[in-house]
Amino acid sequence: MEFDDYIAVVEAPLNEKRNLAVIDEIVARIPDKPIRFLVNTHQHHDHIGGLQTYMHIGATIITHWKNHEFYTSDVTNYAPRTLDPDMLSLWPPTELAEGYQYEEVRENYVLMNGNRSLHMSYVHPLGHVEGMLVAYIPGEGLLIEADLLDGPSAFDPNSLGNEASPANLNLYNHVQRLGLTVNTIVPIHGMPVAWEDFEQLIN
Repeated sequence: MEFDDYIAVVEAPLNEKRNLAVIDEIVARIPDKPIRFLVNTHQHHDHIGGLQTYMHIGATIITHWKNHEFYTSDVTNYAPRTLDPDMLSLWPPTELAEGYQYEEVRENYVLMNGNRSLHMSYVHPLGHVEGMLVAYIPGEGLLIEADLLDGPSAFDPNSLGNEASPANLNLYNHVQRLGLTVNTIVPIHGMPVAWEDFEQLIN
């Protein structure tokens, strides 16, 4: 998401190679703004492989407070990576020892800059995982989420399934509880979904 003075990225999945490709694309499209924030939805392995990549370029990681101890003790630390060392393990910045790389979210957190804002909120109760955040862009009606609704694939763009899962219901109830006006759901897994299509799945 481009703000007046910086860029915020939602999610750092898979591994360093994938995230360096994303960063290269961001720099090519928006060359004059730093990536200041990385929003992390939750702590499952396929969603955190690039946390060290963004930390190495100086981005602050926004995550739920329940994830912080795991990240600082096991994920973003000075431990050697011998199988596939990444930039942070090879060349750790001195700031890593100071511990200022995280913003912890309890219930809600907002980034505001210029005329745009990005709202993060904690989804609960949730059986899938503890410490789950979604990101919402008011005025644009975009809700970015992970694992609560997998969008259709490029191979089957019309398929959402026939029955709502417990995670789907959690997402729907969360949006209703916060009174969000959502036009489009942007899943981390799969293609975007119109809110009307999601409501049909729920109802």
